[in-house]
Amino acid sequence: KSEGRLVKLQSDDILYIEGMGDYVKFVTPQKKYITHSTLKSLEEKVNKACFMKVHRSYIINLTKIDDIRENDLFINGMEIPVSKNLKQEVLNRLNIL
Repeated sequence: KSEGRLVKLQSDDILYIEGMGDYVKFVTPQKKYITHSTLKSLEEKVNKACFMKVHRSYIINLTKIDDIRENDLFINGMEIPVSKNLKQEVLNRLNIL
């Protein structure tokens, strides 16, 4: 639910999800949708095969990663931080040595 209407988003359309307190922002290539929810509740609902929490404020679509540098990854030109605790898990999920 965003801006008073229900919007159906396909998993493949979502680049990443950003937590903002009691709200989350779904980012697609075309638009951003903000809805009242928490990142923690969404983490339990998203498809674990496609999505992964990489930071306390970000869940990313693993198929949309363009580049990884140090403790950041890039999706569609946006820089997303990767927490030091989760970096190895991210690399393992991507099958990177």
